[in-house]
Amino acid sequence: MLDLILMALASGILMGVLYGLVGIGMNILYGVMRVVNFAHGEFMMLGAYMAFSLHHMLNMNAIQSIVVVLPLFFACGLLLFRLLGPRLQRSDDPEMASFLTFFGISLIITSLILLIWKADPRSIPLPFERVSFLIGPVFMPVGRMVSGAICVVAIVLISVFLYGTYTGKAIRAIIENREAVSILGIDVQKISALVFGMGLSMVAITGCLITLAFPALTPVMGQSYTLIAFAVIVLGGLGTPLGALLGGMVYGLAESLSSAFMPVAFSPVIAFLILILMVLVRPRGLLGKVSTRV
Repeated sequence: MLDLILMALASGILMGVLYGLVGIGMNILYGVMRVVNFAHGEFMMLGAYMAFSLHHMLNMNAIQSIVVVLPLFFACGLLLFRLLGPRLQRSDDPEMASFLTFFGISLIITSLILLIWKADPRSIPLPFERVSFLIGPVFMPVGRMVSGAICVVAIVLISVFLYGTYTGKAIRAIIENREAVSILGIDVQKISALVFGMGLSMVAITGCLITLAFPALTPVMGQSYTLIAFAVIVLGGLGTPLGALLGGMVYGLAESLSSAFMPVAFSPVIAFLILILMVLVRPRGLLGKVSTRV
């Protein structure tokens, strides 16, 4: 029993770090622009399939593919902002307008994946000789450990950028109060475009790393990760990478521990019950602040 609990804890922590990175991009994008990216999981899925294609075309492993996929998604984010950003911000209800827009984009991405890669599950071979190794009584999958370590590095770099650079502080200021920042002379549109690119870049990293943590890619996996991203934001709080990491850990541990003692299909129920409890008890999340936005 103890071995089972330890393995569930280890798995929950590793997956929680990955879930944290899933949520950060959506967290910052919503905080800056009030854009609800309902295609978040589909963009992540597209990044994973692009990593699959890079492996078969150029023999690149999942980690190497980040070098190609990340700047490509950043450019895609800038293009999307140019096409959609100003129009969404000028709408009477940016949240609902963005929700409907990105819901349509999610359907388009899913259809394109089915058209290009078909419905068969795809996978990328792990770039490691060993699949797992034993630490005490716990078997640790190498793929999940490596993906977790890269996620931690990415979250640390994002935190350094947000808290240690002028542009990062401007992003945090916009999350706190967009109107006041505009008065101070900060170019909100330029920052918003950067955030759009950053959001999709983080999705690209996660999409490549998800191929290390899970053996198969399917065209229907995106929606579940969109829901996880929403859960991470609610659990951790708006506008903080540490909050996203903490929210991802809570979700990952709840999912992993419940699946150890209950049917696997029931584990998301426990995780979302915790989410509902968080909304009732602390709606701004574990590390979220009271918004000053008017």
